Amino acid sequence: MARKRTTPPRQTQARGAKILSAYLENADVFRTAKTNGTNPRGPAVLVLRNRPDFDKKDFDRKARDLVRLGQQGRLSKAKSDRTANNVYHQGGRGTKPGTRTRTNVFRDRVTRRLTRNRRLTQEHGTRETNQYLANKELVERLYGGRGPIRARGEGLDPDHIHELQLDGADTYANLRLMDAWTNRELGREISLALRDVPEGTPVIVKVLP
Repeated sequence: MARKRTTPPRQTQARGAKILSAYLENADVFRTAKTNGTNPRGPAVLVLRNRPDFDKKDFDRKARDLVRLGQQGRLSKAKSDRTANNVYHQGGRGTKPGTRTRTNVFRDRVTRRLTRNRRLTQEHGTRETNQYLANKELVERLYGGRGPIRARGEGLDPDHIHELQLDGADTYANLRLMDAWTNRELGREISLALRDVPEGTPVIVKVLP
């Protein structure tokens, strides 16, 4: 009696496989070097690819910037430092002083700038007379980005244009808003792609169409 199939056919599995937004083209070189305890030669080649669940406009902009930075020789595997994004915040406007991440301070600054007009509440007025109404969707996505994100469009994150994990500077000038889901998933998969790459290794970026 033939055994009952318990897994989908290979063709179906391949078609339904998850698309990675970042992987290392020469990963085998770095895995082998790590296993043998040797120093790999050449730069790490990071390949980026848009996922169907990403915000394509934000992904394309991010990818273009990383390609440019790689061509300029400014990308390398950074040291792992979970406190690198921390900054002392003096408080004010409903926030307490203390250590916070620079990205959260940036988020609050943008939100305050968009809601500065307190003359009218969000339920009254028109877009022309009420700054909150004029930026309502943007403000809501900024607030949405404070918590867990499950899909594209649910929130906005301050994103480091030059990735911290690729030796970018943690400055406000290096931050801009990006779809939170795209930002977090792409950043996570870049980190996984670089896991076997030694700190200080130069990185170049390619983008698949």
